[in-house]
Amino acid sequence: MLPNEEIDALIEQRGILKGLNPTLGITAIVMIAGFILYTILLGQQASEQFLGLKGWIEQTLGWYYVLVMFLAFAVCTYVMFSRVGNIRLGRDDDRPEFSNFAWFSMLFGCGTGAGMLFFSMSEPMIHFASGWSGGNPFLSAEVKAAVASFFEAKQAALAAGLMPGQEGFPVPNGLVADAVAGGLKLTIFHWGTVAWAMYAIVGLSLAYFSFRKGLPLSMRSALYPLIGNRIYGPIGHTVDILAVFGTIFGIATTLGLGVEQISSGLISLGLLAEKSQTVTVISIVLITLIATLSATSGVAKGIKILSTVNTWICIVILSYFLIASNANYLIASTLTALGDYMSEGISMTLWTARSPEERTWQGGWTIFYWGWWMAWAAFVGMFIARISRGRTIREFVLGVMFIPSLVALAWFGVIGSAGIYESIYGADMTIYNTSVNNWDYAGTLYTAFDVITPGITATIAKVAALVVVVIFFVTSADSGTLVLGRLLSFGRRPPVQQRIIWGMLLGGVTLMILLLGGDQALKALQAASIAGALPFTFVLLAMMVGLVKSLRKDGESIIDNEEHVRKMIEREVADLS
Repeated sequence: MLPNEEIDALIEQRGILKGLNPTLGITAIVMIAGFILYTILLGQQASEQFLGLKGWIEQTLGWYYVLVMFLAFAVCTYVMFSRVGNIRLGRDDDRPEFSNFAWFSMLFGCGTGAGMLFFSMSEPMIHFASGWSGGNPFLSAEVKAAVASFFEAKQAALAAGLMPGQEGFPVPNGLVADAVAGGLKLTIFHWGTVAWAMYAIVGLSLAYFSFRKGLPLSMRSALYPLIGNRIYGPIGHTVDILAVFGTIFGIATTLGLGVEQISSGLISLGLLAEKSQTVTVISIVLITLIATLSATSGVAKGIKILSTVNTWICIVILSYFLIASNANYLIASTLTALGDYMSEGISMTLWTARSPEERTWQGGWTIFYWGWWMAWAAFVGMFIARISRGRTIREFVLGVMFIPSLVALAWFGVIGSAGIYESIYGADMTIYNTSVNNWDYAGTLYTAFDVITPGITATIAKVAALVVVVIFFVTSADSGTLVLGRLLSFGRRPPVQQRIIWGMLLGGVTLMILLLGGDQALKALQAASIAGALPFTFVLLAMMVGLVKSLRKDGESIIDNEEHVRKMIEREVADLS
C-alpha cells in the first residue's frame, strides 16, 4: 500500500486537486455564514421552523431512522464475523499506530465522551422515574405506577419527619427494582452498540478505501465502488460539504451545551452566582484556544495526551461512586441491566412508536439520539479512521462498536445506579427533584456529589468532573478542526495555518450564536443539526452498499501485492486526466 505522501503526490501530479479546495472552502463558509445570519436575524421564527422540521421528522420518519441505524449495526456485525474481518486497514504488514489504551481514549475524546458526562446520572434517573409523555415505553404501566407511588410516599414520609429505616418509611418493592433495571437498560441502549455502529460504519468505510485502496481520506471516497471517478465531481463535492456542515454545527452545538455544563459546575463550586455572557465568552475562547493549540501539535501529541489524561480521571470518578455509594447495589444493578439489554437489544433496536404519545416520546429521546449520531457520523467516523490504520477489520469493529458499549455500560450503570440508589434509600429528594422534576441535565451530577459526600470530598469531585468536561470539549473541537482540514484538503493532512483558521471558526460560530441568538438560536442550531442528518442518511446507505460490495470482492482475492496496488492507483488517477 502506498504511503499517504506518495498518494498525495500522484493525485496532485494529475491535477485532481487544482481548484478543488478553494471551491469547497468558499462554499462551506458561505453556507455557514448564511445559516448563522438566518438564525440570528429571524430568531424565534427560525427556531420555530427548524424545530418544526425536526418534529416532523421525528413524528413521520422515525421508522426510517430506526431502519438506518439497524442496517449500520447489521453490516458492522456481518463484516466482523465474516472472513473479510481478517483484512487489514492498510498494507498486510502495517500495524496500529497507537496502543489500545490510547486508541480507546481517543475514541471517547472525539466521540460521545462529552455527552456521556452530561447525561451520566440524569438520563438513567429520567428513564427510571419520569412520566413525561407516558415515560419509558419499555416499562409496564404497573411498574410506572409503583415508582410514582413510592416517591409520593417517600416525600410524605420526609415531610412528616421520618427517616429511612424508621417505621412507616416506605420500602421499594420488586416493581421499583424492575424500573431501575429498565431505566439503565434504555440508557445503555441509546449509548451502546447501535449508536457506535453508525460511527463504525463510516470510520470503517473511510479507513478501508483510504488505507487499503489508496483513495484520499475523504467522505467521497466511500462512494467510489458505486459511482467511480464521479466522486471527483459535483456529487463528491456535495458529500464533503454535507460532512463539513454537519461537523461545524454539531461541534458548535456541543460547545454550547458544554458552556452550560461548565457554568453549572462553577455555580456548584460557588465560583459563580448565575450563568452570564461573560462566562460564556471566556469558556468558548479558552476552549477554542486550547483546542487549536492541540490541533497544531497533531493527533499523536495533543489529542492523544488529553484523551489519555481524561480516561484516567474518568476512572477515578467511577471509583469515587463505587467507594462513596453502595458498591454492591451499583454492580448488581449494572449486571442486571446488561443481561436485560443482551436479551432484548434487537427488539429495542427495531421498536417503532405507533401511538401519538409513543411517537412524542421516541422523537424526544431515541430518534433525537439517532439523528444526533448521524449528524456527527462524518466527523467522528473520519477521526476514528485516521487513528485506526493498521488494524484488521474485525479488530476495528470490535474496538469501535463493542468496547465503547461496555464502557458506556460501566459508566451509566455505576453513576446512574448511584443517583437512583440515593434517590430511593437516601434521606432527601434532592437528586430526584433535580433530574426528574427539573430536568437539569448539567446540574444533576454536581448535585449528587453534595448529597453523597458533602464537604471537601464533594468539592474535589466537582473539580475533577469540571476538568473532564473541559478536556472532552477541547478534544471534540480539536479533532473537529483536524477533520475539517482533511475534508477541505481532499483527505490530506491540513497545514497548520488551515487548522488554526478552522479552529477559530468553530469557536467564532459558537460564540456568535450564543451571544447574538441566545437560547432560541441554540435550539434552532440543535434542531437544524438533527434535521440535517436526513439528507446524509442517503450517503450512509450508499456507503454501506459500496463497502459490502468492495469487501466481498476483496475477500475473494485479498490484495497483498504492493506493486499491484501501486499500478491500480496509478490507473485510477490516469483515468481522471
